[in-house]
Amino acid sequence: MTRPVRPDEQELAAAIRDGARRRNRQMFGAYFEGRDRSDALGAAYEGVYRLPTDATGIRPKGIYKFFTCLDDRVRRCPEPGCIKQHFLDSLIIHLNDDHGWSRERIAAYIDGKL
Repeated sequence: MTRPVRPDEQELAAAIRDGARRRNRQMFGAYFEGRDRSDALGAAYEGVYRLPTDATGIRPKGIYKFFTCLDDRVRRCPEPGCIKQHFLDSLIIHLNDDHGWSRERIAAYIDGKL
């Protein structure tokens, strides 16, 4: 059974995909590094905002005003065997850093295509 997907979840997934195209290498443990690396939440931020070429140290402030789904309910981690529960913003980081999910896979999970 698939869960219903909200419009802001679809928009968040699209922002992650767009940001991932702008920085083609995935980052782990930080939002951005240099000219070509971002994690999944960093990719979402870049999908909404225009960032400098070198985005090292930038934090995704203000992204919550675009995507209320990031912190409006707790979700269980979809990784088999994982029992953690997080708000979506933390779950995105968890999937990226702890389970090594690609940004595209995380986007597919968010918009119900996984």
